[in-house]
Formats: sequence, C-alpha cells, structure tokens
Amino acid sequence: METALGHKSLIDKLNDRDTVDSLERLLDRLPSIVDKVEKLDQFLTIGESVLTDATAMEKLKSKLDHTNIDLDTLESGIRLIEKLPFLLQATEKLEQVVDFLEEVMNDEKSINYLLQQAEGHVKPISERISQGKKLWDELKLDVENNKREISVFTIMKWIKDPQVQRFLSYVQAFLNTIPNQVNRKEV
Repeated sequence: METALGHKSLIDKLNDRDTVDSLERLLDRLPSIVDKVEKLDQFLTIGESVLTDATAMEKLKSKLDHTNIDLDTLESGIRLIEKLPFLLQATEKLEQVVDFLEEVMNDEKSINYLLQQAEGHVKPISERISQGKKLWDELKLDVENNKREISVFTIMKWIKDPQVQRFLSYVQAFLNTIPNQVNRKEV
C-alpha cells in the first residue's frame, strides 16, 4: 500500500508544472554540466597524479622552499581576495571617471567652457599681480630718483603719519603672534 502511495506522490510531483519546467531546464543544461564535470574530473586526476609522483612533489617542494610564501602571505592573499568585490567597484568607478575625462578632453565645447571658467578665476589674480608689479615699479623709480638723505628727524616725522602708525601696529601684532604660533607647533 505504501509503494502505491509513494508512486502516486511521485507521479503527482512529476505532473507539477514547476517540476516539469525545472526538469526541462536541467535537460537543456545537461551537456554543459557533463562537460564541466568531466573537466573537474580531469583536473582532479592530474592533481592526484602530481600528488602521487615523487619527482613532481620534490620539484614543487623545492620551488616552494625558495619562495617567501608562508602563512602570513596566504592569509594576506585570502584577505585580498575578500576585498576583490570592493576593489572591482572602485576600479569600475575609476574607469567611469577616466571615460568621462576622455570624453570631456575630446569635446571642444567642454574644453572651451572649462577654459572660460578658469579664466574667470585667474583673471582677478593676474590683475592684482599686475597692479602689484606696477606699484613696485613706481616705488623702485621713486627710490632711484630720490636723492634726499633720510635723517632721524625724517623718520620721526614719518612715524606720526596715521598710515605708518597703522602699518606699525600690524608689524607689532605680527611680532606678538609669532611666539604663540611657534609654541602651538611645539606642543
């Protein structure tokens, strides 16, 4: 009685649509599965023959003795393999960035836009440098043309000037601040 029920249960399972679909897929993939099993069998056969061949094992042992492969190296290799998914993601993102940069570099409109934006930032700086250079040239020319001798009284007169006073207050603040900055770096 049990065998009849067992057969009926098996027949019911075989008549199930999901089971039929699964069996059909399995039958379709069966040649590739057999091929993979045969390759695995060949690999295992080669491994067994190498392991049983004393000469091959001696050569392998000799090569391993001359390498720096030890437990730490194997553990590091395993840890590196564990990080491969992250490294793959990072590499793919880097590839996307490089592809984007290549596209930008090959696009004349993008290059022109970047140059215009850079010019907008560089122009004010270059204008200030130009103004500073003009000021320096004027100062240099004034110094070369000035034949007056500078006395202590002239310096005392300068010290009374509000702009010189302001400049000297900056110098004094700078000199007061420097020791504090040096002490912070030492700590």
